[in-house]
Amino acid sequence: MIHFELGANCFDDRTEFAVFAPYAKSVKLRLFKSDDENSLCDEQDLRPIGRGCFGATVEGNLHGLYYTYLVDGRETVDPYARSCGANTKRGLIFKSGSADPEGWERDTFVAKPPIVWEVHVRDFSAHPSLHLRDAGKYTAFASGVTLGDKPVLIDYVKRLGVTYVQLMPTLDFGSVDECGEGYNWGYDPMHYFIPEGSYSSDPHDGFVRVKELKQLVMNLHSAGIGVILDVVYNHTYFKKGSWLDCCAPDYYYRMSNGSPANGSGCGNETRSESVMFSRMMTDSVVYLAKEYHIDGFRFDLMGLHDVDTMNRIRRALDGLFDGRGKDILMYGEPWYCFPPHGVKGADKQNLPLLDERIGVFNDVARDAIRGSHFGGAGKGFVQGRKELLHDLLCELSAGQAGEGKLKLKSPAQQVLYAACHDNYTLFDQLTLSASGEDVRPMQRMAGFLIMSGLGIPFLQAGEEFLRSKGGDGNSYRSGDGVNALDWEQAAREWNTVEYYRGLIEIRKRNHAFDRLSEAKFVLLDERDGAAAYKIGDVTYCVNNSEYPYELRLKSGILLADIQRASADGLGEVSEKYEVPPRGVAAIRDKT
Repeated sequence: MIHFELGANCFDDRTEFAVFAPYAKSVKLRLFKSDDENSLCDEQDLRPIGRGCFGATVEGNLHGLYYTYLVDGRETVDPYARSCGANTKRGLIFKSGSADPEGWERDTFVAKPPIVWEVHVRDFSAHPSLHLRDAGKYTAFASGVTLGDKPVLIDYVKRLGVTYVQLMPTLDFGSVDECGEGYNWGYDPMHYFIPEGSYSSDPHDGFVRVKELKQLVMNLHSAGIGVILDVVYNHTYFKKGSWLDCCAPDYYYRMSNGSPANGSGCGNETRSESVMFSRMMTDSVVYLAKEYHIDGFRFDLMGLHDVDTMNRIRRALDGLFDGRGKDILMYGEPWYCFPPHGVKGADKQNLPLLDERIGVFNDVARDAIRGSHFGGAGKGFVQGRKELLHDLLCELSAGQAGEGKLKLKSPAQQVLYAACHDNYTLFDQLTLSASGEDVRPMQRMAGFLIMSGLGIPFLQAGEEFLRSKGGDGNSYRSGDGVNALDWEQAAREWNTVEYYRGLIEIRKRNHAFDRLSEAKFVLLDERDGAAAYKIGDVTYCVNNSEYPYELRLKSGILLADIQRASADGLGEVSEKYEVPPRGVAAIRDKT
């Protein structure tokens, strides 16, 4: 393992450069005064410094200059560059802390029991109803914005009550011209240390994207909301000509019969089991946690990465901030992606090998709740498939109500969700599968199940106001017209927003969820599409049968039914409470 620091690192009297280029015969440093390719001001040779790396120490602090490398004559951006100019043509040399917004040194966030809300940076503020000058930008993550008498943007998220916002990819990606118009989800990374420039107010100035992403984080922290980054290490925008491949041809990628392996479905599968890509993943995550105060990481196609690398990243995070790094969340997609022979992927079958604080999305629970997306919009329990209830309870209980499909070490290891950016929104799934029925009760039942399960509750942004993408199940480049959060829809469906808000607050006040790893799920009854279970001091009941369900319990306080939800209570109930057909109930013990 190589222990010196890669990238461009500034000191008061010198700047040090190091790059991994194990097959290169020569590496040359090129320095530019600005982002302009015509501003070349110096060139210097790098020399071999051991273990496949080239490096140089240049006199003077080069903070503010841009740079590239020539690796055997091929011009490339440093894979360890910390920022860049427009469209990633030149890296920026800068000293850590030089692009901090005012008050950054006081920025803090205290870890909370996670309730996650996933959103795309552009989707958050691009809807025309807001009339924002900075629509779709980092700077639009702001407070004090309303639409009529309703809060929007950060004030809305704070009022909703979620504790973390998961940002879809915000690291530099290649599918959008940073100086023009364009839309993409961003699962096509170019760099793993650099914020995306199309979300910044000036993509040419490498300091701006850094400062504005930090300001976004600080604004959410000020509202009491943590920030999770969606990181995409399993492939890059392209292989041939990528910065990784220019520096070390074929090294960073898995190859199969001379061609790039395609377990990612994107044509170039990275090789996490290699020493230097495993190190890059770890270095990147640690850098983002330290430099940007990031509170969690969601790993795209985590099943492609080897177990050892994922556990190494977990240990590296744990060691940060005098042990407080243990509060940083880690979870990812555990889908089996056909890793090569000998590589144990961080997928569902290898969950026993993963650290128990590396979580995974539970697609079994998702499909049991709302039905599968594959092969058309299928039906789940909330659309009336009562036979799915037992399997669903096994997942909601993390195996405590029966044999679960995921071999979890802890309830905190699973993410419970009904929708995310992939596939249909929950509302579209229900609408397409429910044959013209009113889907609002189904949507509310889905939210009730997610918020009453043992796991990390996860919502797609807008799920709480019946977000629709018009049946577009893969809107990764469909533009603002399909993807932008419709804040007018939120106002029209305010009763549904309030219902989700109530469910979230009920969960937050049930302190059994504060320590998920120790939470107990007690199944009280299960029959014919109805079940009652207890977590902490709250009894939950779901009844998707055609008949009323009589719940027998000590007298208590009704917190939720299918129409209303309030942690303050909806009234007292007696020892017998009748849950109507297609209904739910949450009842807190009366003290």
